Amino acid sequence: MKIVPPGRGPVTLRDVAEHARVSIATASNALTGARRVGPDSVERVLRSAAELGYRPNGVARSLRTGLHRSIGLVIPDVTNPFWAGMVSVIEGLADESGFQLSLVNTGFDAGRESASLTRLAGAVDGVLLFSTNPRATMLAPALAGGLPIVAVDEGFELEGVGGVYSDNAGGGRLAAEHLVDAGGTVFGLLAGPASLTTAAQRSAGFAAGLAGRGVDPSRLHRVTAPYSFEGGREGVRRMLARHPEVDALFACTDNQAIGATFEAHDLGRVVPDDLLVCGFDDISWASRITPTLTTLRQDSAGMARRAFVQLVELVTHGGEPEVTVFPVTLVERASTRRVTTV
Repeated sequence: MKIVPPGRGPVTLRDVAEHARVSIATASNALTGARRVGPDSVERVLRSAAELGYRPNGVARSLRTGLHRSIGLVIPDVTNPFWAGMVSVIEGLADESGFQLSLVNTGFDAGRESASLTRLAGAVDGVLLFSTNPRATMLAPALAGGLPIVAVDEGFELEGVGGVYSDNAGGGRLAAEHLVDAGGTVFGLLAGPASLTTAAQRSAGFAAGLAGRGVDPSRLHRVTAPYSFEGGREGVRRMLARHPEVDALFACTDNQAIGATFEAHDLGRVVPDDLLVCGFDDISWASRITPTLTTLRQDSAGMARRAFVQLVELVTHGGEPEVTVFPVTLVERASTRRVTTV
């Protein structure tokens, strides 16, 4: 955050406009929603306001009448490092743009998620939804009532719902290709719950990546496990009990991968010497455990910003929802680096 020099007053709208390289009118419209501003400009203005420490005075006064100036944020587990980081970004943007957040932690409970949408429908202007039950029927009542919704992370193939997702299938393919190149011969897949689009897409991408490298399908073994640390421990325990020949493991989340790494160690397996491990997300713990975790990095901050900007646009101006797919990047670390001897 910018430090204001001694003798200078608070950060002004002009400061924000200059920092974002837009006109004062554009900065004002981006913060108030009084006139339509392109998504990229809105994102730049909100980011500049946050970095400079701009505190708007009644930012929402010129918003469309009848707004609650409140956004619902429905998330499965606020303690999960991946989602927690996105919540932090969204909180900052909401504060800078004059919206209050109504946070609901569903605990991976589909019934609680559905009930929370019903409850929020009359109290907020729109919802950012991190779903654990991405079915069209669940959203039908809220959409029928005109509630703007942007789904994040887990996808809905449903007209009227905005979306911000990662290239999950592409990430799965990258993981497969990397594990083959790193020396894997028999592959384990820790998939997520079947109801989750991320689990299905990452698993399908992984299988396609192995096939593309000429790996026979018989050398791929799957176990379904929750998206959690304990899910990873329990999942790899079942995997190695059934298929002890597995020497390369792809987990659909870093939480699973970290849990699997610890459990493999307890079972006498050495990572990476006799078990390569790759995760997905690049949470902060991925670079802090031993060995450090190879993973697919998602642009979580960029996704959070894009989702928030789109929802504010829908709330203040209407229009058609959009779907944005962010690329992922392979981050190679020690969990897939075997030491070769000559």
